[in-house]
Amino acid sequence: MEIIKIVSIGIIGVILIILLKQYRPEFSIYISLLIGVFILVLVMDKLTGIIELIKSISNKANINNQFILILLKMTGIAFLSEFAVSICKDSRRRSNS
Repeated sequence: MEIIKIVSIGIIGVILIILLKQYRPEFSIYISLLIGVFILVLVMDKLTGIIELIKSISNKANINNQFILILLKMTGIAFLSEFAVSICKDSRRRSNS
C-alpha cells in the first residue's frame, strides 16, 4: 500500500510540474524538490528497516561494522548525487562535473 501512495504522490507532482511550467516555469523546480524530499521522507521509514537487516547480517557474518558504515555512506552520497543531477536536468542546467 505504501508504494501506491509514493507513486501517486510522484504522479501528482509530475502533473503539477507540467501545469505550472506553462505559466510559472521558475516554480516547477521548487515543486520538483518538494516532491522529491517528501518521497524521501516517506521512504526513510523503510530504509531504517533495511539498514537494521544489513547490520544484523554483517554481525552474523563477522564483518566489521566500519565497512558496512562506509558502504552505506557511499550509497547515500550516490543517491543524493543522482537526485541532484536529475533536478539539474529537469531545470535544463548542467552540473560542473
